[in-house]
Amino acid sequence: MIVGLNRIVDWIENIFVTMLILTATVVAIVQVIARYVFNNSLYWSEELILYSLITMSFLTMGMGVRYASHISVEAIYAVAGPRTARALQIGAGCLGLIFASMLIYYGTTLSLNTMRMGQLSPAMRVPVGYVYLIIPVSGTFMALRYLLILQSYLTGRDYDAPQVDIKTS
Repeated sequence: MIVGLNRIVDWIENIFVTMLILTATVVAIVQVIARYVFNNSLYWSEELILYSLITMSFLTMGMGVRYASHISVEAIYAVAGPRTARALQIGAGCLGLIFASMLIYYGTTLSLNTMRMGQLSPAMRVPVGYVYLIIPVSGTFMALRYLLILQSYLTGRDYDAPQVDIKTS
């Protein structure tokens, strides 16, 4: 079940990150053209680009867990024995799961409180609570990824992160 959910989350992350990069790029180019060619800038463009980059950053945290690209101290595993290394890997996965759970809890609280106050973004006038929803969503994606990793470790297997070739993917 976790593997199937992981595939769905992969698809969602890939689509949204691609769309956010495309949106930020196109809006930035249109803003430059509007400012220097037509001498009239888009007042909302910087805010949209900023929210796109922030959202993309939060979404890629789960991808970092999936592809094992977050910073870690690999030297400890080489020095420790196999049982100690496995215990450290499980401990690191549990700490990551705790962190993801905190993102879900506090991100949801922040988002709901901000929606309740009715705060709007300065330029686009969208409720900021909706922007903050990316925090618990990314925490959920991270938690799913940490559960996948812990499932591998607890069943006695090593977690093999997928290898990505930047030229073909």
